[in-house]
Amino acid sequence: MDQFLASVERRAYCIALQAVGSREDALDLVQDAMLKLVQKYANKSANDWPGLFHAILQSRIRDWYRRGKVRSPWRVWLDKF
Repeated sequence: MDQFLASVERRAYCIALQAVGSREDALDLVQDAMLKLVQKYANKSANDWPGLFHAILQSRIRDWYRRGKVRSPWRVWLDKF
């Protein structure tokens, strides 16, 4: 598992960075995706890990956008006060 995570780390970071535009958020997303893979799918075949990891990463990126949509109207409203 360690070798797999090391092999996809850089590419996953580039994908996340391009998607969200923030280095800190991209690192958090990649870390969350890696942690979820280890927690839930470590017992799966190593051949399944790439597909599972990228699906988890894309899901985390979508969640990031959803949270941004929910928070954005509140920020605008609260900034007025």
